[in-house]
Amino acid sequence: MDISGIVSTSDIRASQMREARLDAETDRFQAIMASAMEQLERNEEADRAEIRQAAEMFEAYFLQMMFREMRRTNFDEDGFIPRSNAERIFTEMMDETISDKAAAQGGFGLADMIYQQMTRDLENRVVF
Repeated sequence: MDISGIVSTSDIRASQMREARLDAETDRFQAIMASAMEQLERNEEADRAEIRQAAEMFEAYFLQMMFREMRRTNFDEDGFIPRSNAERIFTEMMDETISDKAAAQGGFGLADMIYQQMTRDLENRVVF
């Protein structure tokens, strides 16, 4: 009589324990992956916010330089009423404020184009 196919209760318990460990490891792995994906999404949102801010800052700087060069073309620089140093400083500060507000409200689209180009890599990123 061949009893090699009969499994003892200790073998059954060992098999059940292996399955329980495998299930626990699978659950732990899934939890780690879920946490990693959550972290990746948070980082991506932070990256997008930083990219948007940098793009708006660049557009504001560009607008400010444009205003500065436009003001330099003023032919009446030392004309009938000479400009004081305080007036020049105020004008530069006003140009800076206008540039910042214009860029934050959409400006003329330069920040949007920069943002789209820089976030293209984030959208094409493959996540496993």
